Amino acid sequence: MNKNQWLWIALGVVNIIITLSIPSTFDSGDSILHYLQAHQGLKTPHYFMNMWSKPVFMLMAFPFAVWGWIGMQIFNSLCVLGSAFAIKNIMDNYQMNGWYGVFLCYFSQSFLLVQSSGLTEPLFMLFLVWIVWSEIQDKSILAFTLLSFLPFIRSEGYIIILLFFAYSLFQKRLKYLPFIGIGTFCFGILGLFYFNDFLWMFHQNPYAGIETKYGHGSAMHYIEQLPYIIGLPIFILFVLGIFRFFNNFKSSIDLKELFLIYGVSLGYIAAHSIFWTYGLFHSFGLTRVLIVIIPFLIFIAYRGIEWICCAFHFVTQKVVLLFLGLIIFIFPFTSSPMALSWENDIQLEHKQLLMNKVNLWLMNHQLDKYPTYTNAYTLPFVSKRIIDNENEILELNQIKKNRPPKSHDLIVWDSYFAMTDAQIDQDYIEKKLNAKPLKSFMNDKKYKIVIYQIP
Repeated sequence: MNKNQWLWIALGVVNIIITLSIPSTFDSGDSILHYLQAHQGLKTPHYFMNMWSKPVFMLMAFPFAVWGWIGMQIFNSLCVLGSAFAIKNIMDNYQMNGWYGVFLCYFSQSFLLVQSSGLTEPLFMLFLVWIVWSEIQDKSILAFTLLSFLPFIRSEGYIIILLFFAYSLFQKRLKYLPFIGIGTFCFGILGLFYFNDFLWMFHQNPYAGIETKYGHGSAMHYIEQLPYIIGLPIFILFVLGIFRFFNNFKSSIDLKELFLIYGVSLGYIAAHSIFWTYGLFHSFGLTRVLIVIIPFLIFIAYRGIEWICCAFHFVTQKVVLLFLGLIIFIFPFTSSPMALSWENDIQLEHKQLLMNKVNLWLMNHQLDKYPTYTNAYTLPFVSKRIIDNENEILELNQIKKNRPPKSHDLIVWDSYFAMTDAQIDQDYIEKKLNAKPLKSFMNDKKYKIVIYQIP
């Protein structure tokens, strides 16, 4: 093996060790739910054909997640490592310092932290960067085929398809557009057998329409939050890279770089900004959706570094890279609100810590075997119980749908997930269901959990 191969192996080993050392699950909602669905895939196989669960994610994550949370972390670590490998090749292709790009990726905070999660963003990022890398290499059949499966990893795949459609029109690459339909065709055939519906992925789209419970916000929300995702120094370099792009726009510029790097990055941010502004497609203003374009943000940030090198031409490039590298290396450990937080980024969330106490109380009072309704997925995560199972864990949403609670069933209500996702308050549980409160918990963050039992 050559030097580069040894470096990648070393990086992969160190990366997995760091990931497994982080107690945080990055997110206490979707991160855990996606893991649970992949982990119990054999017991609840319907998740393999569920657009919220993401069929391609389920197929690829399941062989790892079935071994537990460690397997899930390893899977997402490999996705992140593969993304770093691809962006290095892209940067090398443009005569940029690819290894410096890898360094920037791993110090873009969320790029490192998201590995310790069950989220779908790492796999989407892996597919996206390899799609772009394939197209840059003129492997268009591969690029458009991979692109066709992107919506089955995350619904933002449709955004990328629209951007590639515009790219194809401008670049006169229309002959490759039919390949965008391969993923839909494959899952459509499966849908004919499973649902008797070829277009099930559209008819069962969980993000269709306007979802008022998630609200809406500022059009600048994602731009304002970007420094918290990648760190302030890299964000500044990214902004400089954007300015450099517009400054050189009239001069010769590679059209693939224009469409596939700048176009995809800015188009993706613009789309999410529109969704959040108008409350479309169940947008919750979640900033983690930006993680998938971090490799491209790094590419643009390096263009900003090149601009700095031109401005300080009297200083060697190595000195500039070293100086900026030190700033980027040190920043995550500073007291800045945009830097790493041991409490918020490394440790378990306060909601999860409180749920651990709830689970312990249930075990001590021999109540952990009762059928339980909850939308706080930390409970099945720590108790190792199966979700979507009427003998173990059911979503609170089921109370108002097709499975009303039975005598002795438990309800673990919390002040966040029950209110946000299920929209069920305590008044409903106590007055409509006549449930009896058994125990109440609250932490210093005012997060509340109440255990109820149906008489």
